[in-house]
Amino acid sequence: FEHRNRLTSMSGRHCAYLSNGDFNAIGEREEWGIEVMDVLTLAWDPESRNILYGKGKYFTPELLKFWVWHTFFPLVLELERNYKMLHTGAVEIDGGPVLFSAASFGGKSTMTDHFIRKGHALWSDDTLAIKREDGCYMAYPSFPYHRPYREVESLGVRAGKFARQPAPIKAIFELKRAAPDAGIEISEAKGVEKFNILQQSHFIRFSFMKHERFAFALEMAKLVPVYNIIVPWDLDRIDEVYDAIVKKIETKPL
Repeated sequence: FEHRNRLTSMSGRHCAYLSNGDFNAIGEREEWGIEVMDVLTLAWDPESRNILYGKGKYFTPELLKFWVWHTFFPLVLELERNYKMLHTGAVEIDGGPVLFSAASFGGKSTMTDHFIRKGHALWSDDTLAIKREDGCYMAYPSFPYHRPYREVESLGVRAGKFARQPAPIKAIFELKRAAPDAGIEISEAKGVEKFNILQQSHFIRFSFMKHERFAFALEMAKLVPVYNIIVPWDLDRIDEVYDAIVKKIETKPL
């Protein structure tokens, strides 16, 4: 690669984007890569449709799996303009995918793990591919691992039940952290608030894809229900939150 962009932080590591031209204008079908300092280098070859890798000082097969599945392949899907990648947890409720969005350390992983423990199939622990097809927004299952406690550079544990086929998104819940004794409330997001939730849920926000993200979120906001839910910050009350979400989905009018 001719260009090595400035360092950025990912999953506790210093990383740099690699490209042959201006990365801030990279288009589909272009070569690019990521260097994870002292661990590995990953490169996308658009002609062969292969991910190539080189080993660093601290390379291990486990770290290769993590960086490919958790970070690099989702970026490939986004930069190839095949899908939009959302930074959400997702589980199956009442026959379809329901997504959990939140600020950092806002409870996405904890909520996803709780639903898995209740027997729901996993769709995504962290990144979920979305695509508009035939007038609806389809979710494509991610990989069958989840990290309830966000261990660094680990895929976590394998889910017992994992979704296998794409399906229309049923709803998105924005988790709102509240005091331990707060009441659990669900309200439907509307207008600008709904649009902002969808915008902020993108996996990574490259500045050169701003207009693409804006248009996608604007159209998605017209068709996908988005709810705010007040979540008391007390694990002893997570069953109450679970019951409220399931009830909302199962009673939502078609």
